Amino acid sequence: MTDIAAPPATLMGLWQSHKRECRGVGGIVADARAGKLPGVEPFPSGYGFAVTDHKAALSAMRKVVP
Repeated sequence: MTDIAAPPATLMGLWQSHKRECRGVGGIVADARAGKLPGVEPFPSGYGFAVTDHKAALSAMRKVVP
């Protein structure tokens, strides 16, 4: 049996799956670029972001309800 490695989850994929409960994508990407989004890191290529901690990233992406 061989191990098959799944590609890492992307920030946009996570946002797309939960966009009804998340903030706008512009603010989320700005936070990721600034290093202020926990559970997310840039891909080595410099294009896009990988989700390293799904729960932490989703928590930080959710809309703030006053």
